[in-house]
Amino acid sequence: MSILSLHRGDHGIHGEAQMLHPVRDFIADWLEATPAAILLRPVGAFLADWVKSTPAVILFQSLHR
Repeated sequence: MSILSLHRGDHGIHGEAQMLHPVRDFIADWLEATPAAILLRPVGAFLADWVKSTPAVILFQSLHR
C-alpha cells in the first residue's frame, strides 16, 4: 500500500484566477507523484555527478581555475 500526501505548495504558476487553484494544485500534485517525476530527481542527480566526475570535466575545471 502506498501513501500519497498532497500539499498546497506553490508550483511556480502565478497569475491565475482564484477558482482554478484547486484544479491546478491537484494536477501539479498528481504529476509530481507519478513514477517518472519521482525517479527524475535521483536519476538527474546521479547523471550530473557522473558527468562532473568524468576526466574531461575534471581537466576542464582544473584548467579553468
